[in-house]
Amino acid sequence: MVEFLGSWRVELSEGAAVAVLPPRRGLGRGYGAWWPRDGRGEVAARLVELARSVAGLRVLQISLPEGESVDDPRFVWAYPVWTMTHDGTTRPSESELPAPLRYGELADVPRAEFSRAYASAYRDQRLVEPAESWDGPADRSVLALAPDGSVAGFVLAKGDRSVELGPIGTVPAWRGRGVGSALLSSMLARCRGRDVHLTVDGESPTRAQELYLRYGFRLTERSVAYQVRIS
Repeated sequence: MVEFLGSWRVELSEGAAVAVLPPRRGLGRGYGAWWPRDGRGEVAARLVELARSVAGLRVLQISLPEGESVDDPRFVWAYPVWTMTHDGTTRPSESELPAPLRYGELADVPRAEFSRAYASAYRDQRLVEPAESWDGPADRSVLALAPDGSVAGFVLAKGDRSVELGPIGTVPAWRGRGVGSALLSSMLARCRGRDVHLTVDGESPTRAQELYLRYGFRLTERSVAYQVRIS
């Protein structure tokens, strides 16, 4: 029996369930999960079959705690996913943006410009598909803006007492010039006194995880993303 739970497509049978979150429009990566956690080989096969019935899904991704693996050879290791939490005490001094950039907020730029910067910043990242755009909520934002109004970098956050940072990114042309450090410092100052956490590729090509460690974030959870291509 296949049902829909929110956006998830769920198949229930014999006391177990598999679920697939279809890809967003124009993208090819969908996400999978199952319950309970035993019988993984058989359940993983059922998950793949369910994914085959989802239109437009080309890559199915699941996430497991580090040290666990999938009993199905079709799933291959993709990348480590780290959850990091700020220690609440490290207070990096706010640094200045490199000239001629200035600070701004999400409301200061057209959504199309932010989407352009988002796609550029995440083009070489594994957590996001290259063509993906951002349209989620944000309670706080700090952007680096060029004189022409283009976005050079950004740090967004949502939540009140427990604050989740992200998306965080710097467009390639501005990397290595302190943009990310300045924006992160500014956002941490705004979130003082709150629990702050984020999720990052544990082996990010831009070494973002190293920046977070320097700024007082500590690794609190490790998981691994596995993927299987759906023909």
